[in-house]
Amino acid sequence: MVKKLYPLCENHLFSKAYRKGKSDVNKYVAVYALKNYRKDASGRPEATRLGITVNRKLGKAAKRSRVKRIIRAAYRENLADLKNGYIIIVAARGAAFDKKVKSTDIAVKLRKSFENLGLLDVSLNNVK
Repeated sequence: MVKKLYPLCENHLFSKAYRKGKSDVNKYVAVYALKNYRKDASGRPEATRLGITVNRKLGKAAKRSRVKRIIRAAYRENLADLKNGYIIIVAARGAAFDKKVKSTDIAVKLRKSFENLGLLDVSLNNVK
C-alpha cells in the first residue's frame, strides 16, 4: 500500500506539537511528534501529517526551498513504516543547508528519530 503525504498547515497544531509533543534532535533536523486523537469516518486514526519548518535566518528562499524538498523526500522514504494518527513537525537545523547533504543522509537521521519517538510500526516486517 502506498501512503500519501498529508501536509500540516494549521499554525495552532504546530504550536501544540511544540508545547505538548515529544521531541528528538539530531545533526540535521529536530523532530516533534504529537498523537492526533481525531478519527476518520470509519473510526480509525487519521493519517499522519507532516509539517516542515525552516528558519529564515538559515538561508534565503532558494536554499530554504531546497532543504524543504530534501526533507520531504527523506520523509517519503520512511513513510511506509510510520504509524497513523500522529502530527509530525520536522524543523531544519543549520547542518541541513550544506550543499553535500542529500535526502538519504537526512532519511537515515529521520528514521533514527522516528525510532526514538516510537513512531515506527513494529507490526511491519520491513527491516532496513
